[in-house]
Amino acid sequence: MRARPFLLAALLSALVAALTLLWTSAAESQGIGVSRLALEKPPLDAVVAASHEGSGTKPSGLGAERARILLQSLTVPGWGQATMGHTHAAALFAFVETGIWAGFVTFRIQESMREDSYLNTAQLFAGIDLSGKDEEYRRTVGEYASSDEYNRLVVYRDAANLYYSDPVKYREYIAEHSISGSDAWSWDSYQSFQRYTEERKQTRRAGLRANSMLGLAIANRLVSAIHAARHAGAPPKPPKAQTWRIDCGPAPGDLTAMRVGVSLRY
Repeated sequence: MRARPFLLAALLSALVAALTLLWTSAAESQGIGVSRLALEKPPLDAVVAASHEGSGTKPSGLGAERARILLQSLTVPGWGQATMGHTHAAALFAFVETGIWAGFVTFRIQESMREDSYLNTAQLFAGIDLSGKDEEYRRTVGEYASSDEYNRLVVYRDAANLYYSDPVKYREYIAEHSISGSDAWSWDSYQSFQRYTEERKQTRRAGLRANSMLGLAIANRLVSAIHAARHAGAPPKPPKAQTWRIDCGPAPGDLTAMRVGVSLRY
């Protein structure tokens, strides 16, 4: 028959009360003064220490050793694992970290090379030097076939919206915001215009991939820190014994032939 939960709780409470009463009576008979409050609710630190002493394990809190290992893994993934002797896990995290930074450097190099490519394309096929221009200006060059088209579709429209009833301010706005002189451009063909746009897309894509590598580097550190914190204090697994030997002897069935072999035990 299964006992109900409240019945089990009542039996356990009665058992604890009986044991407490017996222990108190024995202590008073020996002249030992015992506080009833101390018996009912012992200090939490004493309970935790006694439980760890009985089980032979270390406290699961964030001690100095565990904090040091955690910080090591956050700094360099695999460092904390190497400190604890978990060489395979340390090698895995180090390998992932190396691949991440190799990818980051590769994408940054690609971004720089593709940026130089679209700057050269603009200078050769549109007649504009964008090396000292900001990102907004470079984007504008890739959206309009020429500066005259930009002036007609953007500057004239804005001037009409703002100063349609004031011809003087209308002309002043156009003269102030129109692109001309050394800042003007004109694409020689639609293919060059599309090439510039595609090269800029490839440049932004390489930059996003480089930033993704930074995100992976952060994730690798977090995973390494969590792994190191979980295994801190636990003894590393002993390495498996590996032995090898060379066997040499006559071949079975033919005394004139020799047989050589290498055996590995692990």
